[in-house]
Parts: sequence; structure tokens; C-alpha cells
Amino acid sequence: MDHRRRHFSIPILAWTVRAILLGLLIGPVISLLTFLVAMAGEIRTHHQWILLLIPLGALVTALLYQKLGPYLKDGGSQVIDLINQGILDIAHPTSIGYEKDRDAHKQKISTKMAPLLLLNTFITHLVGASGGKEGVGVQVGASIGSYCSRLETRFLHRPQSIQQKGIWLISGAGAAFGALFNAPIAGTLFGMQFSNPRVNRTDALLPCLTASFTACMVSQALHTHTLVPVRAEAFPLDFPTLLILLALSILLGLASRLFCHLIHLTKTLFSRITANPYKKALLASTLLLLASLGIFALTGSFAYNGLSLDLIIEAEYGTTSNFAPLFKLLLTALTIGSGFIGGEVIPILVIGATSGAIFGQFLPIPVSALSMFGAIGMLSGSTKLPLACFVLGLELYGFGNPTSLFFVCSVAYLFSGRLSIYERQIVPVVIDPAWDV
Repeated sequence: MDHRRRHFSIPILAWTVRAILLGLLIGPVISLLTFLVAMAGEIRTHHQWILLLIPLGALVTALLYQKLGPYLKDGGSQVIDLINQGILDIAHPTSIGYEKDRDAHKQKISTKMAPLLLLNTFITHLVGASGGKEGVGVQVGASIGSYCSRLETRFLHRPQSIQQKGIWLISGAGAAFGALFNAPIAGTLFGMQFSNPRVNRTDALLPCLTASFTACMVSQALHTHTLVPVRAEAFPLDFPTLLILLALSILLGLASRLFCHLIHLTKTLFSRITANPYKKALLASTLLLLASLGIFALTGSFAYNGLSLDLIIEAEYGTTSNFAPLFKLLLTALTIGSGFIGGEVIPILVIGATSGAIFGQFLPIPVSALSMFGAIGMLSGSTKLPLACFVLGLELYGFGNPTSLFFVCSVAYLFSGRLSIYERQIVPVVIDPAWDV
């Protein structure tokens, strides 16, 4: 009895300590990332002429990657691959495929990744490209987890299994996501599922949960600014309303499918035009600048550049333009095509929130709720993570009708297709492929 208790308690204690230390490291780094993005946005707001430097920013970003290592541009894919190799190790530790990929397991996340991501994200938001910050945050969190794993290996002189390395990466990514939104539960689910929604890594539940809560508490203690939407208004759910939500959710799923296809198409298109990274960055960023100036000529505002968080707040009051989703989608696609760094989650939230708010004038549902459904539903379809997005919606909006939100997240996911914003994510087949829309 004592022998079994010792083997049960020691790993729990060890991973709890590891996760707390990891959260203590990630919290300040996420706070730094948020500060850099906010400072870049403030500088650009006071000096709007900086927007004219979008092509220069794209060229500098491309130059940094070419000089420090082009492989660093695929840091997110590398993190997902390493986590999924751990899943393969658990399921088939002696498989032929696993043996062939053994060299891939030995690759390490470069120590250059985190500093380079922070710098390039600052450049992205300084010149006014339409990017986010959660993609960088997740990569930075995972890279910190990788660093900690390697330090522990050196300190204890004992190699770690691929499964253990994966837990470090999962915990780091989940903690960063949770700290970015002050949503520790969503961060936990995100870390456990984002690399492979088919597999729920319950072996990482304790460390991911602990790291996520720790990182959130540390970042909030440092007064990190996170997205704080208007509380969505609850409403009674009856059968006619359920049918309305069904139609809305299908549209959101198709919108997320359009977003993913457009992002992938943009990357492919500019790569086909030229393989030269500098020419590609210059071409796409010039189009981004022209689009930004064109939108400014139409609206008199640069609100669609940068994070555009104000558009989410406006959407919840029903005061955004009907063209807001289209403008933000166009700038986001060109930003990613230009090679700027940031992420797609916040742009998706903006596009979804403004899209949902458009229906406020037609549907008997509060516009604040429609805006939330648009943001979270489209994110669910684009990330293929309906459970994590459902919890994120509850933690962000404090919504009083979880049944409606869960329904929207699920249906939007079912109609979102197979493409995800995470290119190397192993996306589950939700319906018979022959039935694909």
C-alpha cells in the first residue's frame, strides 16, 4: 500500500511544482508581450504616418527570419508536431512510423524563437498590420516549456520521454493562452487539445491546469490588460429561437471555413508568385498598405489595423459598420500573406463579433449575445476546438445561458470543414467525408 501511494503521489507533486514554476515564468512574459503590443499600438495612434512603413516592417520581419533562421517561421507547426509525436509514442511506441520519425523527436525548439517572436510582433503592431498576439503567445509559452524541459534534463542528468516533453509543451501553450485572455480553464482545454482535437491529453491535465491558473494570477498581478467584452445579455431559449441559432451557427461555420480557406489561399498565392521572401513580403505588404489607405478613405479611420479590439466593443452595442467584417478579413489575409507575426485568434474574434452584430437588426436576440455568438462560434470553427471556445466564451462574456453558447459552438464547428488556422493540427473528421458541404 505504501509502495503504491509513493508512486502515485511523487509524480503529482513533481508535476505540480514544475507547473507552478512554468506559470511563474510565462505570466511575466505574456505581460511583456501585451505591453509591447499596447505600446506599439499607442505609438502608431499618436503618429499615424507610421502606417506608411508597412512595407518596411514586412521587409525587416523577412530579414530577421532569413538571418536568424527561416525554420523559426514554422515554430507553431514545430510545437504541434512535437506534441503529436508524443501522442504517437503513447499509442504505438514500437511502430514503424515512429521509428522512421525518431530523428524528428530529437529536434529542439530554438532559444531564438521567443525573443524573435516578441520583436516581430512589436513590429507588426507598430506599423499597423492586422495581426493578433495569441499565436505568438502560445509559441512563446511552448518554447519556455521546452527550455524548462531541457534544463531539467541537464540538471538531473536523466533524459525525458517524448511524452514528458509533450506535457511541458502542452502546459506552456495552455498557460500562455489562459494568461492572454485571463481564462485559465479555456487555457487548460486549449493546451490539451489544440495540436490534435482527436486526442484529449488527460495525462497533461494537472500540469496544464496548474500552469494556466498560475500564469493567469501572475499576469493579472502585473496588471496585464486583457480583452474585457461587454457582458452578453441572456435570453429565453425556445424552439423558434433555437431554429434561428441553428441558421446563425451554420453561417458562422461557413464563415470560419471561408476564413481558413482565404488564409491558406493567400499564403499559397504569394508563394507561387515568387519564392523570394523579400519580394513576397514587399508585394503583399504594399497591397496591405493600399488596402489600409483605401479603407481609411471610405471610413475615415484606421480602426481595422492592429488588434481592433474597439470593434468588438462597438459590435456589442450594435454600432459597427456592416462592412467591418469584410474590411478586417481583407487586412488580416494580406497581413498573413506579408509574413507579419501575431496570430489569427483576435482577428477572428473581431470578424465574428462584427458579423454577429449585423444580425442584431433582423433577429429577436440581444445584439450583445449575437456579437458573442459570432466571435466564439467563428473561433470554434476556425480552431476546431468547440469545448475550449465554449469555455472561453463563458469566461470572457460571463454569459448566463450556456446552453445557447454550447449549441452555437458545436454547430459552427460541424459546418466549418477540415481546414484549421493551425496548419499542422490533426483535424478530426466530424462527419462522413462524402457528406462534406
